[in-house]
Amino acid sequence: MQSMGVSQAEAKIVFILPTPPKGHYAIDAMGHVMQVDTQSIIEQDGNHWRKVLTIMAKLCAPIRDNWRVYRDHELLQQDERIEFEIPTVFLPSIQYFICGGEMQKKLNQERLSPVYVNGKQTVAQCGQIIFCPYLDYRQYPNADIELTRLAIAK
Repeated sequence: MQSMGVSQAEAKIVFILPTPPKGHYAIDAMGHVMQVDTQSIIEQDGNHWRKVLTIMAKLCAPIRDNWRVYRDHELLQQDERIEFEIPTVFLPSIQYFICGGEMQKKLNQERLSPVYVNGKQTVAQCGQIIFCPYLDYRQYPNADIELTRLAIAK
């Protein structure tokens, strides 16, 4: 599996994660999960992926307090895509989230001179690219999620 969510042409937000879910999904010839249902991901891949999808929803929901409805009904259906490899080209029209140290090392973020958006220096921004912790509450607490939302709203 290479990606899931909307097509590359439709994506406005791309999350880049190190590991895909392990469930059984219909995958096309390009390695893309064709029909994404967040409830199916949660049912097949458990609490870990529920947490990942929840943080994505908190970052993407147009109305901050409506993230549950967004996660369950809209996430990965309209604007978002998940990829499991660093893209060779970053399109300026897309907001990218490079999630976790493993993926950030593959990109070599130091050469991009990111600006930190939180005091702990765990979330940084360089143009349309956000460098963030892996999407887990222990690494990416709600306070940092809110700071990230503010940074990308600018």
